[in-house]
Amino acid sequence: MSYSELQEHIWSQLSLRKRLAGRAACDRILRRAVRVLPTGMMSQSNPTEQNRLMKQTAADIVRHERQNVKMAILLTIILSALVSEVIKLLIAWWRARSENQVLLRGYQLEMSSNG
Repeated sequence: MSYSELQEHIWSQLSLRKRLAGRAACDRILRRAVRVLPTGMMSQSNPTEQNRLMKQTAADIVRHERQNVKMAILLTIILSALVSEVIKLLIAWWRARSENQVLLRGYQLEMSSNG
């Protein structure tokens, strides 16, 4: 699965309300989630710890998005929901197959080398 196929998979799984923020916002959030998700810690953690890491990552992404985008309160609420949903879908995809864990690590390495 290529990164663009992962983007399409995540987008297709979002509810219509979550899509209100737009495809560009979803892609930007997914890219940030892929970059910052602590996959090494995730694979060595129990489900409770994984959920804590997921919530921490979501909060970090929301904080980052709020700093970089001036937005209305309604959009902030939609954005927060979108970030949580994107991360949940990314984690579900990551957990689904061990191959996906390798792919995600590859995406992370590619993104870190590209800047």
